[in-house]
Amino acid sequence: MDEIDPFEARLLFSNMLDNLTGAQPTIDRVSTFAIKNHQLADDLFECIQEKLDKFPIPPRLNILLVLDGILTSSSRSSATQLALQAWRPLVSKDLASIIHKVTPETSAGSSNVLQTHKVVSNWQRKKLFDKAELDKLSKMLAKRVGDVSGSASVSANESGMRHQDILKRIEEDRERHKRHKEDAWIRPANESPRDELNAYWETVSDFNDADWQDISADNETYQLERSN
Repeated sequence: MDEIDPFEARLLFSNMLDNLTGAQPTIDRVSTFAIKNHQLADDLFECIQEKLDKFPIPPRLNILLVLDGILTSSSRSSATQLALQAWRPLVSKDLASIIHKVTPETSAGSSNVLQTHKVVSNWQRKKLFDKAELDKLSKMLAKRVGDVSGSASVSANESGMRHQDILKRIEEDRERHKRHKEDAWIRPANESPRDELNAYWETVSDFNDADWQDISADNETYQLERSN
């Protein structure tokens, strides 16, 4: 199969990014294009940088999800491995800049924080980039997640998103979470038991009020059964 012309690839990839949505099939389609054309990673990454500067803030999250798809594909094909080798150093060089462009210190940026934190946490588990830099970014995002959760909900006007767009993103996030849980069962063949345990441990949410309520309900059920 002949390699695609670099100029043509840029045009196609740029058009795909312009039509990108948060729906997983569109993210997969763009990621797959980048993986198949890994030899043009430099050109395609330039397109991504341009779009991160050009796009409104909320849709920038979709670009981050494309990068995540390229870097963490569950496929073990030779193209996937070559794509990782090509894209990893490019993203690593601009990692902090990418994260800050997706989650600027604005109300619109705050709407991207939760999903961005999940992506960075996934990269931590997979040890894709420098540990110190990922730890720093993860702590920053975790703090902002807490700030957003502890304050009033960001309104549609503040985030720059329409109400129907917010509902659509919630559904897309739910579907993405489901897929990530399924992908968590795909483990590297040479992974140690400790690394596997750590990976699963990272997927467990923090203990919260809902857990206390569940325990209380279970305890009440147990006490009723004992008294009968």
